[in-house]
Amino acid sequence: MPTLGEFIARARSYGYRKRAIRIPELGARILYLRRGPASSPKLIELPAVRESERLTRAVLADLCDRSGVPLEDFGL
Repeated sequence: MPTLGEFIARARSYGYRKRAIRIPELGARILYLRRGPASSPKLIELPAVRESERLTRAVLADLCDRSGVPLEDFGL
């Protein structure tokens, strides 16, 4: 299975860019992928794991389904 970082790198070839929302008051950070025009962007929330961590098959399938990145890109 790929790491989260490998998924993000593959998603770049489909027009996605990684973005973050920081909420200092809560000590929180939300990572997501964004694609498309500002008027109607497609947003994909990323799991709260390090980019070096391997994704489970279920999480990878969910990310691929929501983003449109084919599972075949990861040999599945």
